[in-house]
Amino acid sequence: MFRSIKSQILLVTATLVLVLLSQVFLSGNTQSTFVENLDITQEAVIKVSLVRELERDVIDLQRNVLIYKASASRSAVIRFNLLMRDTQANLTYLEKLTAEDLQKNVYLDYVSRMRVHLSTYDENFSEVIIGRTKRQTLYENGFLTELENVFLDISSRDANNNGPLKTKLKQASFHIAKAESFLLQYLLTPEQSLLEPFQQQISQAKSQFDKYTPDNIELQNAIQRLDQLRDDFLQLTQVTRGYLFLVNVVMAGSANEFLFLARELNRLVTEKLSDTNMLVKQAANNARSSNALFSAFAIGLAATTALFLVYRIMVPINTITQVFQRLAKGKNIKSIPGLLRKDEIGQLAQAADVFHEKNQQTTSLLKQSQLLNTQQEALNLQLVASNQKAEQATVSKSMFLANMSHEIRTPMNGIIGMLDVVMRSDMTIQQREQLDKVAYSGQILMSLINDILDFSKVEAGKLNIENIEFSVHSIFTNILENITHKAKEKNLNLRFHVNPDLPCNLLGDPLRISQVMLNLCSNAIKFTRNGSVSINIDYEMQDGANNIRLLAEVMDSGIGMSTDQKARVFDTFTQADGSTSRNFGGTGLGLSIVKQLVTLMGGDVSVESELTEGSVFKVSFLLKVAEYSEPLLQVNQTIKGKLYYFSKGQEGLLHNQYIEKLFENHHHYPLAQLPAVIENIRDNDAVIIDVEGQAVFKTFREHIESLYKRHISLGFVTNTQPSNIPDLLKSLWRVSYLSHPFTPAQVTDFFTEIVNKDRFLTMTTSLVDLEEDTILYRGHVLLVEDHLINQAVAGEMLKLLGLTFDIAEDGYQAVTMATNSINYDMLLMDIQMPVMDGYEATLALRKKGYSDLIICGLSANAMKQDFMRATEVGMNDYITKPIKKDALEKLIARYLPKADA
Repeated sequence: MFRSIKSQILLVTATLVLVLLSQVFLSGNTQSTFVENLDITQEAVIKVSLVRELERDVIDLQRNVLIYKASASRSAVIRFNLLMRDTQANLTYLEKLTAEDLQKNVYLDYVSRMRVHLSTYDENFSEVIIGRTKRQTLYENGFLTELENVFLDISSRDANNNGPLKTKLKQASFHIAKAESFLLQYLLTPEQSLLEPFQQQISQAKSQFDKYTPDNIELQNAIQRLDQLRDDFLQLTQVTRGYLFLVNVVMAGSANEFLFLARELNRLVTEKLSDTNMLVKQAANNARSSNALFSAFAIGLAATTALFLVYRIMVPINTITQVFQRLAKGKNIKSIPGLLRKDEIGQLAQAADVFHEKNQQTTSLLKQSQLLNTQQEALNLQLVASNQKAEQATVSKSMFLANMSHEIRTPMNGIIGMLDVVMRSDMTIQQREQLDKVAYSGQILMSLINDILDFSKVEAGKLNIENIEFSVHSIFTNILENITHKAKEKNLNLRFHVNPDLPCNLLGDPLRISQVMLNLCSNAIKFTRNGSVSINIDYEMQDGANNIRLLAEVMDSGIGMSTDQKARVFDTFTQADGSTSRNFGGTGLGLSIVKQLVTLMGGDVSVESELTEGSVFKVSFLLKVAEYSEPLLQVNQTIKGKLYYFSKGQEGLLHNQYIEKLFENHHHYPLAQLPAVIENIRDNDAVIIDVEGQAVFKTFREHIESLYKRHISLGFVTNTQPSNIPDLLKSLWRVSYLSHPFTPAQVTDFFTEIVNKDRFLTMTTSLVDLEEDTILYRGHVLLVEDHLINQAVAGEMLKLLGLTFDIAEDGYQAVTMATNSINYDMLLMDIQMPVMDGYEATLALRKKGYSDLIICGLSANAMKQDFMRATEVGMNDYITKPIKKDALEKLIARYLPKADA
């Protein structure tokens, strides 16, 4: 059972733990006994201090009694009462302490007797107070009054008589004065020897009036008063002797008896304290002896255990460790000790023996591995060379794609630009339709070229993300302008909703955000045959005051995807399946580029979809809020009355967030309640009505007509389909209307028009693009372009803008023409040209001193480094090919004046 080292160690450990627990128990028991003895000692000390305090209190009581006896002080009585109360409390506490003592009866007997004496002492003191008070009363109310009356009588008689009686009166006064002197001495020191002299003086005073008394009534009264004085004095002496006896004999005896009992009690307590101290010392000696004996046993056991562990475990382990160290160094071992043991040491020895065998095998394998490593190094060199070739091939592919994209952009610029020019001229309807198809195909081809260029930039690691301030209004407007026409062609309902609290100005890359959103929205429309596409924009504030995560959700009711298709939808050159490309077209690059762009902008993109149930693409961008940016949706004007909104369901065509943000005082009713509520609408109120189809229009036309005739501020909200509803409403009523999809800016304009009651009511819709008159500018331009078609396209656009121009076919010719003529207001400089490119030409002109000349670059390259290079050489601006009229007009407007200015 105890053959293994583990069981042996457990046995030894259990024994040591048992010894340790015994030591702890013994120490605890000793400590408990010591604490109990200390408590007894402390209690005895408290008893001694209480007894001594009782002795002091009794002495203080006696002192206050003597003070009162001498002075009749009221403060002495108060101090006596306080001391008496403290003494009784101490006796009670002493009784409590001795309640559990072995000599309880002895202590309680002493305490009881002390309490009886203390009570007698208190009662006697009360009698003393009564006697002392009575003596004071006799003196003040008896003697003093009688003495004054006697002296007054004698004094009056002395003044009215002459002769022998006067002499007798003076002698009587003398004896009365001496009697008063003895009285005062007695009051100070009440000695019995003063009684006789006092009475003698009174008798001698009376003897002076004997022969005059029978005939003199007044003298008879004086003699009576003297007799009264003698009687009062006798009563005074009796009272004095009474309370003096109590003080000097009775109370002194009680106090002495109390002190005797206190000393006896103190002796008992002291003896008890001595006995307790002896017990404490004896317990401490016993504990010290027990601890010493037990410690010696524990030390012996620990030493035995240590010897056992050293001999049985540590030495064998050390030997085995040395064996393993030699084996690890590859040294040969002749013998391994401990192989015959049946415990863990034996197992280690057996493992060492196996390790020894494996070591020999490893040595053999090592030689084989060295040979294989030599062969592997040769293969690695070949692999490095192959990787370098693959990387070069990737770079070459990216450069080829970029160059091909640029080369294709150049003729495409001519095709699309010339189409734009031609379509502004007069032509037949058939010709315009044919050219529309050509323009649409050109746009598809340009989209394909852009995807290939972006993919090549990402693969080459040259796609940089900008961080500039931009307006979200412009992004939303751009998105809707590009996708609304496609949705209208397929008769799809298109919804666009934005959280109205979204900040209007953010920091990020607006071009790439627009590219991602346009790709997702275009795909949603492309893969949706019927139904609707919804775009929802929201945001979340991140850690930090100006960090924001822009959230976008594109939801469609299209063909949907299976689980396998969802897993591959973001891969390069991949669509849902092979048939998708045939049915819907596309290269499969769009979503791959979206994923990479979103990742570069610190965001994420995901998809939720089911076959035939549509798809939901969710994308996020990590951006920053620009300084002093305000919420997206704000209206500066308010109506005086209320806003009434009527919709078919609880959530109408106009999102509740928009209404709640813009109007605090509003009511949202089901459309069916319009006839019932119409009477409550006042002249200062405003009304918005959802018109989702002709059925709504026909049902409520009469009520709408009534509101219109009352000149109530009126507005309509329509869906994307049917598309004829806005025109129908416009033909009947000159009111504002809002048609899906619309941006928050269009919502703001819509509400502003409704609030402004004095406006000339016009139709407002996001689906009608009214052709604006072209603005003409004044200036002379040098167009530097080596491609003939591009020369023609750009020239026609400049003519449409009212500008005159000259053409230079390369950079060298442009420098010569600009130097020879100072009449150019602007240079449109192509970048890639023979002889001298646009960068070199710009540098040459700047070095010649033409620092104020406006030079704008033209190039099919749209990478960030191209813009930076243009800025470095001194170009004022830069636009990409193919050149669009709107982009060129914005560029011209920044630098040249209008023709009518």
